[in-house]
Amino acid sequence: MLQHFITRFFRVTTVTLCAIFLLLSSVKMGLAAPRSDAFAGKPFGVARVTIDVLRGEPVLPLSDERFTVLEANGRVIYPVLKHEPARKIIRGLLGREAPRKVTIYYLFLGEKPFDLSPFTPHEQGVRVNPLRDSVAHRRLLLEWWQQYTKHYEGLLKDRAYPPVAENFLVASLSRRLDLPMPEPRLGLLGTPDLLGMGRDQDNALSYLFVDEAHRLRIDRAMLRGEPIEQLEATTLPNPIEWPQCDLSLEELEDVEVESLATHVPEECFYLRFGNFSNYLWFRDLNKKWQGDLGNMILRRGIKRLASDRIQQQLSLRENALAKILGPQVIADAAIIGLDPYIEQGAAIGILFQAKNDLLLATDLRRQRREALSQFEDASEQAIEIDGQSVSLISSPQGHVRSYYVQHEGFHLVTTSRTLIERFLQAGQGDRALAQLPSFRLARKQFPLERDDTIVAFVSEVFWENLCSPKYVIENFRRLQSVRESLLLELARYAAQCEGKAGLTSEELIAVDILPKRFGKRSDSSRLLATEGGSVDSLRGAHGYFLPIADMAIELTTVKETATFHRFRDKLRKSVKSLPPVAVAAHRDSGEEGEPETISVDVHAQGELRQMLGAVGSWLGSPANRKLQPVEGDLFSAEVVIDTPIPIADNLAHGESFEHHLFGGLRDFRSPLVVNSGAIQPGDSLPELVRGYFGAWPKPGWLAWITSLAGAEEAKGAEPQLIGTDLWQAKQEDFLLISFKSAVIEQVLPQLNLVPADRPAQLWVRLEDLTGTQMAENVNALGYMRTRETSVAGSRMMNALANQLRVPRDQCRKVAEQLVDGKFVCPLGGKYQLYAPQRGLEVWVSSALPEQNLFMLTEVPADFRLPMPDWFRGLKGDLRLDEQSLSLHSEVKMTKAALP
Repeated sequence: MLQHFITRFFRVTTVTLCAIFLLLSSVKMGLAAPRSDAFAGKPFGVARVTIDVLRGEPVLPLSDERFTVLEANGRVIYPVLKHEPARKIIRGLLGREAPRKVTIYYLFLGEKPFDLSPFTPHEQGVRVNPLRDSVAHRRLLLEWWQQYTKHYEGLLKDRAYPPVAENFLVASLSRRLDLPMPEPRLGLLGTPDLLGMGRDQDNALSYLFVDEAHRLRIDRAMLRGEPIEQLEATTLPNPIEWPQCDLSLEELEDVEVESLATHVPEECFYLRFGNFSNYLWFRDLNKKWQGDLGNMILRRGIKRLASDRIQQQLSLRENALAKILGPQVIADAAIIGLDPYIEQGAAIGILFQAKNDLLLATDLRRQRREALSQFEDASEQAIEIDGQSVSLISSPQGHVRSYYVQHEGFHLVTTSRTLIERFLQAGQGDRALAQLPSFRLARKQFPLERDDTIVAFVSEVFWENLCSPKYVIENFRRLQSVRESLLLELARYAAQCEGKAGLTSEELIAVDILPKRFGKRSDSSRLLATEGGSVDSLRGAHGYFLPIADMAIELTTVKETATFHRFRDKLRKSVKSLPPVAVAAHRDSGEEGEPETISVDVHAQGELRQMLGAVGSWLGSPANRKLQPVEGDLFSAEVVIDTPIPIADNLAHGESFEHHLFGGLRDFRSPLVVNSGAIQPGDSLPELVRGYFGAWPKPGWLAWITSLAGAEEAKGAEPQLIGTDLWQAKQEDFLLISFKSAVIEQVLPQLNLVPADRPAQLWVRLEDLTGTQMAENVNALGYMRTRETSVAGSRMMNALANQLRVPRDQCRKVAEQLVDGKFVCPLGGKYQLYAPQRGLEVWVSSALPEQNLFMLTEVPADFRLPMPDWFRGLKGDLRLDEQSLSLHSEVKMTKAALP
């Protein structure tokens, strides 16, 4: 009996030790057997595979498109990743980090077994044997959908890259598989949907300016299919009733305005340069920063093509001689337009006031006629508009559309016939900008003697025109036309993925890739395919559409009318009217070798507190006094607050009184660490941040903060501890709190009031960061953000290959078509295909070092943000009263920022 027990004990022990050895060996080698579940079904089978992530390189699977699955015959489609961390027990056994496991869900075609190639990120192999179990198939399909939509919602929330393909697939598969369409979550400022196409932070301005979220909502609506009764024709709805302006022209007759404004229609936006040299400066500045002045701070990843298309349509290109002669023949210049829709074709033009009519006319004709040699199908004709001879150079599809007219020493080159008509009428005194009371009030605010470099003005009439039924409905139609072309391209790739034949919309509808009424239009227009790209039969080539102002619209549909009414109601709910806005920028070169100062003033007319929401309701009255700058602050801000304070032990419920809150950030070195691809502080905020908050003449909100810590109000200038991390002190009417007692000791004696340059409720100040410790932190965080922007471009290209099997060498071209732009690596590299030794060929930027290709691990020592090279300081203030909003800012910049 004892011998039997001993034999069994050694046998079990031996087997156990062997099993443990094999377990440890397999974990060490990263060769744990994958776990796979697959169930055949109609129209697709569904499966998942759980597999090890091999050690040897840092990975973030959820943001790394190398993690996917492939099958040699293309049977595997629409994969999505779910991250699963390694088990803690394995970590404990090994005493170090074990391989992580990931689960990849996917759909598949057919029922026969197949060989799967998971990439995690190195290629592994799995034999998949699908089972038939309808209940298990449905359960796993719902799991796949949950993960698929979660990934999609994450892209909508973070916008790592424009999720055009994912948006198409989620909307299409929701309809086809009868699965619930997710509603993107609302942010803090989110609002109910305007168009009934989702709920991701929609508002009236989002619709007016056609942002990315709005385009994605349009896509989802088109892929859902619309009930046929919504396409029934009806008359145009009535326009929005706007409140009448209280200003009168008689009150402002003495205000001097420039001659140029007497020839600008009142419904135009107006960007005036004053002279040709200012125009060249603005154009060159815009060109230097790739048409996006945001690049001066953080480089963007997409170069938009709209500006180049407008220039091509207008056929205006200055040569070196024009730069020299321009100031001699041009007295004044402005860009004017009836709408901002330059991405698809705006009614826009350049207006010149001549010093020498003959020389200017000769040069403009020469520039425009160069288009005749560049475009074989372009032709020139003389047409008559309002009794005036007008030159038109155009091509059938709109790649060139340049009207030119000369009237009383003023020359207009534009893309729009309507703008020509209104220019001629304005020159005769019919609704000119110079006659508009709001413009004269803006000129009173920014008089001519200021000699501003640039003055911009958007009138209330511009907004009213933009919000008219014609503009809103036609804008909706042309957006649908553009999106139809992109969705059709994506549908072709989806059909190829699923092994279905289909190129035309009719063929793709027949195989259920697209909904039955896809492409049906109320205006009888249709999409035409040409060698040069998609063409709208009524509007022209995409990107070169006939301007909305030139379109004739008499009828609409029930759906379009409902869309306009929702837009109108949304607009009325948020604002009474859209205000006239004036902006003036002035250059001050300063002394030789000193930074140049650019002053920018913004003045918006009207009752704007409601439009600004919580910000407008929190602000107190404009103040004539503010704190003097505190020596040693790198950033400081002060705001006048008048809002009820939350309940606190030492405060009355709902107590409200006007007081100033202020704060500052002083120089400090924050030890940063790289953790999971992100740069994070190496210690807690109380240990790192050298800053402070304060209030005067009453504690206000600071008293509420201290009450949360159970502390009484400070009694004197000696720092007193609040809880474990905060300190407070008080001197006269100033209450100060900080994480550091030393900061209070440095700042409190400096607090003093000085007269404000202008009455305001908000003041901000940012000093030159050159040579500061904080500059290193800003640069490191800037690299993280810039790298994310760079990687976003390649992620979109790789996602197209993984989700729609776009050939990898064509992914960049297709991605650029989807975003209507060119991907530009903000780090200065080039996007290229990268083939690792063991893994999937993917798109990356050549500017990324090996260690940062797929996850940030270190900040390169030679990286520099563009901003520190030119920025030398900023100060600004804001005033909001019952009649207007005024903003003044001054930025000091070196020559590195300027053209």
